[in-house]
Amino acid sequence: QLISNYQLSNKNHLIAILISIPITIPVRITMERLPTWVSLLGLSIVIIAAIVDQFPAAERGARENFSLATACISLLFSFFFITANLVDRLGNLVVGNVIENAISALVVALWVIAITFIQNPKYEAATSINNEGQEVIEYANLYFFSWLNFIAAIYLFGNVIRDNLAYNPKFSQWVLLLASSVVLLSTSVALHDDICAAASETVCGRLRYAVAVGSLGIIFASISILATMCGYMGKVLEIVSSVLCSIFYFFGVVVLTTADGPATSLGNMYFSVWGGTFCSFALLIGVMFPNRGQNEQEPVVENGQHQMDDQI
Repeated sequence: QLISNYQLSNKNHLIAILISIPITIPVRITMERLPTWVSLLGLSIVIIAAIVDQFPAAERGARENFSLATACISLLFSFFFITANLVDRLGNLVVGNVIENAISALVVALWVIAITFIQNPKYEAATSINNEGQEVIEYANLYFFSWLNFIAAIYLFGNVIRDNLAYNPKFSQWVLLLASSVVLLSTSVALHDDICAAASETVCGRLRYAVAVGSLGIIFASISILATMCGYMGKVLEIVSSVLCSIFYFFGVVVLTTADGPATSLGNMYFSVWGGTFCSFALLIGVMFPNRGQNEQEPVVENGQHQMDDQI
């Protein structure tokens, strides 16, 4: 009887301890990036069709074949991760770890090269330069959907790195700003000689401002990305970088897209300067009006007493 009472006392004591300790259940969000993978899948299908339509097999060179291969690889990886997000056993192996990090980085690297082949006016794949020195779109499907693929890959990579490595929620926005600045700089440099040869000195001078804005955007975005990755992204650095990028891109829109600017028509320079402006002001608004708790993953805490009561 004494032994039985002792065991019952220990059991009651253990139950009391379990009831008093909250049970923390970590949240595993496996389908958070599923819409982005689905978008990348659909965009890759359109690009494959556009390249095949624009460049028949007999006319495709190394650049066109590389762009086509990039779209096919994006299609396969997108389908794989869509399946992984829907199948728990496969998702536990590849989603939210180094495998997804590596594949998303590979997709971005391939699209960085492919977008230079598709969007460079000298290759006359998606754009070209007219007699007035303006960039014009030659094939709308290839132009717009290659950019959408590139943006989707960049956005996906930023979200994967941000979530899997627990970076600042604004990490994806800085990555997009870096991409916009790279496009603006590369386009301005590539078009400089053609535009300055056909346009006035005013347009040529404004083109130099595009080079400056793109360069400064790359510098500030790269510093912010590296500071975020290394854990040194303080409030002062974030404010200074956001304010300066917003100022540079605001005047970039004024200088480049008005009547005497080199980006008055739709083209790479036009969309990149506006894209950089939107990213810069989104970062600035985030600094001025911080929304605490956004994108933070909090554990779901449940009281152990409820589970114990259910069992009883």
